[in-house]
Amino acid sequence: MFKINVEARLTTGKISNKKLRRLNKIPAIVRDINYKLILIQLNHNDFLNFLDNINFKNHTVLFLNFNDKQYKVKIKSLQLHPFKRLVIHIDFYEIQ
Repeated sequence: MFKINVEARLTTGKISNKKLRRLNKIPAIVRDINYKLILIQLNHNDFLNFLDNINFKNHTVLFLNFNDKQYKVKIKSLQLHPFKRLVIHIDFYEIQ
């Protein structure tokens, strides 16, 4: 089990996501059990550390610490840069 600290993301759109990536953050969303979207951002280096330390598969479970609550999630989609070692965007979904 791997735990990652995440923060709230207040803005959306192409320009704000580019600014986040320049600050070494990954824009992401979490779809909770009630199908509500939660906009988050996480540290790029923390997530790359997660990818390096495990044999990544779609059924890998990780925990997101957000606002004093812990979400047990799986990765629904992971968008990678075509040739650089960069994560562009992540979609998570909460599991029980």
